[in-house]
Amino acid sequence: MRALYAFFFFGGVREIIPIYPLYAIMFTENGVTPFELSLLFSIWASVGLLLEVPSGALADRFSRKWLIVLSSVFKSAGFIAWFLFPAFWGYALGFVLWGIGSTLRSGAFEALLHDLLATDGRQSDFGRLYGRILAVGSVGVVLGELSGGLLISQGYDAVLLVSAALPLIATLPFALFVHDPPKDEAASDAHYLALLRDGVREAIVNPAVRFIILAYGLLIVTFGVYDEFVAPTFREFGFSLAAVAYLCVIVLMAQSAGQWLADKFEHLTLGGLFGLIAISAAALILVPYSPGVLVVALIAGFFFMFGLSMTLFQARLQSEIQGASRATVTSVSGMADGIGAIVWYLIFGTMAEASGMAGATLGLGVIVVGLCAVFHRLAIRWQISR
Repeated sequence: MRALYAFFFFGGVREIIPIYPLYAIMFTENGVTPFELSLLFSIWASVGLLLEVPSGALADRFSRKWLIVLSSVFKSAGFIAWFLFPAFWGYALGFVLWGIGSTLRSGAFEALLHDLLATDGRQSDFGRLYGRILAVGSVGVVLGELSGGLLISQGYDAVLLVSAALPLIATLPFALFVHDPPKDEAASDAHYLALLRDGVREAIVNPAVRFIILAYGLLIVTFGVYDEFVAPTFREFGFSLAAVAYLCVIVLMAQSAGQWLADKFEHLTLGGLFGLIAISAAALILVPYSPGVLVVALIAGFFFMFGLSMTLFQARLQSEIQGASRATVTSVSGMADGIGAIVWYLIFGTMAEASGMAGATLGLGVIVVGLCAVFHRLAIRWQISR
């Protein structure tokens, strides 16, 4: 029980990062140009793409617990780099360190939670508990954004130091109360490269796993991409800057509600889940023709489905993995998510350039509805029923 509390504490406190809403502004105020800002985000994304799968294999070969602890050390070090070297290359170093920390956690966190539950015969609880840990993390992001607004009166240095301390604080109960379950014999005896190879092979050969990874990387990722454009969409509808900040919190809380309640929808077939996603996406088609208050409700509904669907797909992925390379397979899904995100950023940005945020939102809704139909048909063809 203490181990589960440690997972919740880690998932929530690790995301209470006051610098989250401020770092792009901080960069520009310290001389970073718009092009250099794009380069920084590209460096961050590239670290994830390069290390996602190799770090998953590390988690299959070595202690997942201590890799997760180490991930927080790297995240904290990233903010310390920004504090010590407030210029482009210091910020680049910080993003590299933060990116390494994220990849060390990705895959290992889900696999460790699943295997700890499995040792008690409770693997069926994974979806419920994982969704609620994600929901607590979303609340942590909200608290971080609010605390950033309060701490900035003390300057960026104070914000960065608090941001560096919180991932380490989040890790303390995790280090004390979480223990790695015994690895199965195949994982214990296998070499790193063998685990890496086996994990990638299962992601390709296992049809259910392959389907979930494709759906996550091409469909579910659209929600995360659109998240970056919600604030400018609200701004385009005439909301003030202050109102936009509060409205984004509403959207984030809707996502958190979807994560928290995901286990109530575990009975859904894939067809039913794709149907709900399609309905939420179809609502986006109404955005350009709706008054401001309704726009907020439509977008919040879309992100409720984000929290719901991402949790259900992760739970189904964990239940379908058969081999010893659980974290590697999960990291392959994370890599697909990263590649899909880059593609979708380009697609949405192109649509927004041509028709504004509202027009791009409509276009996104149409495409997502179409993708739901494609994946539903693919599930039938591959005989994947749940």
